Amino acid sequence: MYSNSDISADLVRWLGRSEISFVSEMESLQEEIIKKADAAFAYFFAIDFQYKTYLMQKVILDKKDAKYAYLFAQNIAGADIKALQGIVLGSKKIKYITQFACFVPKADQKPLEAFISKSKNVKYIHMYVKHVKGTNISKFKDIIIASGKPRYLFELAKHLTSKSEIEQIENLIIQSKSFTYMRLFAEKIKLANVDKIEQAVLDSDNSEEIKKFAKYVHKSTMKKFLLMV
Repeated sequence: MYSNSDISADLVRWLGRSEISFVSEMESLQEEIIKKADAAFAYFFAIDFQYKTYLMQKVILDKKDAKYAYLFAQNIAGADIKALQGIVLGSKKIKYITQFACFVPKADQKPLEAFISKSKNVKYIHMYVKHVKGTNISKFKDIIIASGKPRYLFELAKHLTSKSEIEQIENLIIQSKSFTYMRLFAEKIKLANVDKIEQAVLDSDNSEEIKKFAKYVHKSTMKKFLLMV
């Protein structure tokens, strides 16, 4: 719940303030958090003490803090998911909107997906496609293809069933000269043309990459080469 580089500075502040032994001290700290409208402390308080979390949620809602609205919805039992999602969507911050869609189980996917699609931000489209089951891939396909980035292309291929579309992605990954994703594509994509990808690796004359392909790609015909080197 704390492993997030986004909150490291706030977490340091919290750890220096959160040594509490009695309920009276908890209430005093809560009052301080409410008075200062400190969204970070409101979240950490709810995580650590699970005490009157509705008061801490109100601090985040009033502050309209997208980061802590997302984290509160993800990690605090009984959170008002609808209200917190409203804060995140209203912020128009694609990072937290996508994280909310991917990692908050009771999120309303429809408006979140619409915003992600409209953003045309391939980094977060890739995150959404990767983590949200049943995604309508047709909404995102052209954006991912246009990026030409092998990491995103490989994820897209995992969601496609058309042989011609798989071939298109395969060609783009070969053109990218990313040996890592050529190997992954050959090994993980059912309709991959392993012989064609293997030939592209051979044509590179990169002996290390040739050996890796032979070793890690189950359908590779270069096993004999691997045994000879």
